[in-house]
Amino acid sequence: MSQFLYRHLQDVSRKNPNHPAIIDGDVSLSYGELLDSVERFASALNRLNLQPDSKIGILCVNQKEYLIGYIAALTVGLPAIPMNCMLAPETLAYIAKDAGIDVLLVDSIFLKPETAPFFQTFPHKILIGTGDVESLGAGVFRFEAFLEQAGKTPVPFQKHQRAEGIPDAILYTSGTTARPKGVMLNEIQFESNAEQVIAQLDFTANDRVIVALPLFHSFGNMMAWVVLKAGGTLILVRQFAPKTLLTKVSECKATILPLAPTLYSFMVDLYGRGGWDVSSLRFCISGGAALPTSLLDRVRQVMGVSVLEGYGLTETSPVIAVNTLTEGNVPGSVGPILPNLQVKITDEAGISVPQGEVGEIHVKGETVMQGYWNLPEETAETIDAEGWLKTGDLGHQDERGRLYISAGRKKDLIIRAGENISPLAIENTLLNHPDLMEVAVVGVADERAGERVKACVVKKPDTEISESDLKTFCRKHLAAFMVPDRICFYEELPKNAAGKIVKAQLREDGK
Repeated sequence: MSQFLYRHLQDVSRKNPNHPAIIDGDVSLSYGELLDSVERFASALNRLNLQPDSKIGILCVNQKEYLIGYIAALTVGLPAIPMNCMLAPETLAYIAKDAGIDVLLVDSIFLKPETAPFFQTFPHKILIGTGDVESLGAGVFRFEAFLEQAGKTPVPFQKHQRAEGIPDAILYTSGTTARPKGVMLNEIQFESNAEQVIAQLDFTANDRVIVALPLFHSFGNMMAWVVLKAGGTLILVRQFAPKTLLTKVSECKATILPLAPTLYSFMVDLYGRGGWDVSSLRFCISGGAALPTSLLDRVRQVMGVSVLEGYGLTETSPVIAVNTLTEGNVPGSVGPILPNLQVKITDEAGISVPQGEVGEIHVKGETVMQGYWNLPEETAETIDAEGWLKTGDLGHQDERGRLYISAGRKKDLIIRAGENISPLAIENTLLNHPDLMEVAVVGVADERAGERVKACVVKKPDTEISESDLKTFCRKHLAAFMVPDRICFYEELPKNAAGKIVKAQLREDGK
């Protein structure tokens, strides 16, 4: 039982107990108050009839109660399962059964007549908010009452005696193309990853970081860990809304803003209309998908702030590489590899390619997952006997070791009439068009060519552009074999909880 986050809370509370740890709407929680709540929750967990294979599921939005429950679970050694609240009920039920969750921390906003039977299956429920506890059956506590069980002076909590082989946390992948897979990770891996990120980006106790990224997602989880380890302030935001984000930056004098790249386009466009002060921002962070160079330049030119791009996977705790403050963002690169990781670029046969050539990115090191929960075959397919994890991403390294995601996901590569086509190259080209807000390129099945190239685009408001115009634009800037066969217009592109475009839906929508 490592208790890294708990010890960080203790350290900051001793030095500066009144320093704000979490800002959640109108509520501000100091480090002293957060530590007290975590200790109460931990003590209350010890009072439950837990089994060696018990686990706690957390079904919440970005709110202070999520972090209290999550940190408390890690503190006592009760495995934590953050749950994606945007998943369909049947997928949540699959995760609960697959993981073996018997304790559930849940916000009442998810409590509806049709979901009550699902929640009743958990022996222990801790309800946040004013929902009807009667509909949840036996074993229900309201959040405040659960904390009060510890009394004015929390009973010292004990380590949970869990069964061998169960990790500290299981983070489930989004499951956009198949059932979600549970990624097995331990607290020491989050701690190690956070330590490296803090060193690369110089987080301090003076930083006020907006976290609109879902806390249940690996990117949001790491941002929360980094800020609390550094003794800074988390500003929790419950939705990816550009107007809300700009308002929070202005009101809270935020210093760092991490986002998925798709959000920056909307935010820059809105900021250009005036009314927001973002002068407090030291830098922004982009991760989760490739950030087009043209968009990076627009953020810097329009908002006057740099965006540092990084790269990672849930399976690597998650950060693999990130640009640094000292060198700034190198266009097209996701930065140098973190010092505690190794990377190699390989061909289809798994043999390392020369420096500068594109191949699949493999990662090895202390933050690589133990494997997928209950999926030994999938684990063996992903991690080889020497511990190298196959990322499924295509990239290269330059002479200084900086990593580039050169061609996107291996599974997204389009093969049209024998030609390998990188969707990323087409997306970056189209995003240079002044009338486009968002772009995603996918391959769709075709009897003659194998696959055809489909570009899915979102226009900026009050602009007029046709498919013919965009194809002409592509012919000027792309090789002939890369010009899209079809260009389809959308009001918005489908995204997952982390703001990443869901290409599987675009392949199958029939346009």
